[in-house]
Amino acid sequence: MYKVLLVDDEALTREAISENIRWEEMGFEFLGSCENGKEAMERIRKTPPDLLLTDINMPYVDGLELARYAHENYPDTRTVIISGYDEFEYAKQAVRYQVMEYILKPVTPTELMEMLARARASLDERSMRSRTLKKLKGAYVSNRPFLRGRFLNSLLRGNERPEGLEEKMEELEISLSGRFYNTAIVEGDDLSPFLNRYAEVRDELALFSIYNITQELIEQRGMGSVFQDMDGRTVVIFCGSGEEGVLREKMETALEEVRRTIFRLLSIETTVGMGELVTDIQRLHQSFDKAKEAMELKFFQGGNQILHAAAPGKSQGPFAIEVPLWASRTVLAIKTGNEAEIEQNVKAFAQEIRDSHINRNRSILYVQNLLLTVIGMTNLTEEKENQIMGEERDLMNRIDSYEHLTDMAQGVIELFCRISALLSEQRDTYGKKQALLALEYIEKNYRNSEVNLNSVCSYLAMSTSYFSTLFKGHTGETFIEALTKKRMEKAKELLEHTALKTYEVAAEVGYGDPHYFSIAFKKFAGKTPTEYAREKRKG
Repeated sequence: MYKVLLVDDEALTREAISENIRWEEMGFEFLGSCENGKEAMERIRKTPPDLLLTDINMPYVDGLELARYAHENYPDTRTVIISGYDEFEYAKQAVRYQVMEYILKPVTPTELMEMLARARASLDERSMRSRTLKKLKGAYVSNRPFLRGRFLNSLLRGNERPEGLEEKMEELEISLSGRFYNTAIVEGDDLSPFLNRYAEVRDELALFSIYNITQELIEQRGMGSVFQDMDGRTVVIFCGSGEEGVLREKMETALEEVRRTIFRLLSIETTVGMGELVTDIQRLHQSFDKAKEAMELKFFQGGNQILHAAAPGKSQGPFAIEVPLWASRTVLAIKTGNEAEIEQNVKAFAQEIRDSHINRNRSILYVQNLLLTVIGMTNLTEEKENQIMGEERDLMNRIDSYEHLTDMAQGVIELFCRISALLSEQRDTYGKKQALLALEYIEKNYRNSEVNLNSVCSYLAMSTSYFSTLFKGHTGETFIEALTKKRMEKAKELLEHTALKTYEVAAEVGYGDPHYFSIAFKKFAGKTPTEYAREKRKG
């Protein structure tokens, strides 16, 4: 309910108004009445009313003076003058003191109730505006860090005009003054050491903690302002006067302290990308561009340090790195199973990317190109290719998330070593299969004197050198040794269990020349065919 105070020097008027109005039904709490302005001032000081009903002509302090007093000291109090004086001068002064209504006596209860209804509507409107304003002010105060961050972010993008810049900064309580300005980005390299210490803690708390520590250390030194950008990164805007070199050194010292403190309190290593000094706050966006360029170097140079944007280098152009050449070298190492050479090639490839002064996105494209080219050149079987396909997709999806080129290169090395192992398995499987086919070929054709290395290679559609290496790798002997062994074992069996002559046995096991057979048999068995047959048949 709204509080109302009645002031009139006429007792009858006070009684009539007090008793004839149903105050509570009208939405008012009647505080009572006063017989003059002086008494009313005392009452107002103790309990300020929402609505003041006052006469004009009263002893000590008249109604207009009371209205002025209420207007100047209690601006939320609404005043209604009820007077028998119908003079323009009074009405003009009443307007000056923002009197809501000026009613002439005599006034009826109906007129008073209509006036009170209008007064309550006005007070309701004022109350609603007051609540809305209070709510807006509260929201403004609670969102000030966000508003500061949004403004500073806009400033660093070069979107703020000089006009009204100081007023905005003053309103948001941002102090940036000096001859020089600089920017820096503070970013946690790996948040997990902090997150693992506390259950159910999210990344946002870790990012805010980095911001909070940085803000406290930078702003307590009076070196500038700190805020979080839209990605949660901590951004520092430095300002200061004095010698340029000294200022830069102070900024770096402060940032090193920030890094040490964050690691001590949060166990998080941080990387700082530092911009360059500018002499105009309107050029802060240029400094910030350099800070972002510096952070790009984290991908190439690693984290846990302060990085500065590199001086403009001589670009080697978009096609400077010969991916096919690197792919050929790497595929050779993969096929020969030389993991040390695989690692050496990929690291050298990554170093050439660093030396080429290209940005992170183009670097990623080069690595992806190398991956696809190498996999396309390895000639995996469909089965082995399916095995590696999932790992390849995973790496392709992870590539963009790698913060350092070194980590990306390591992922590529591991995949290439895995491909090399699969190729080795593939060769083993293929070699074993071909060796078994060759042994089967011997089993079926050892009687044929025309069987030799060339005939089996023709049968298997392989080169003699590749087959020889493959066959010996899986059997431990050459093809001729295996063929001879088969023929000799069969010859021993025939000599022991049949009455065949030596020349007949020679023909049965693929030797057209009996004399040569005898020499080969003695070398294998330590006896001539005749001696071996006599000994075995006698027993």
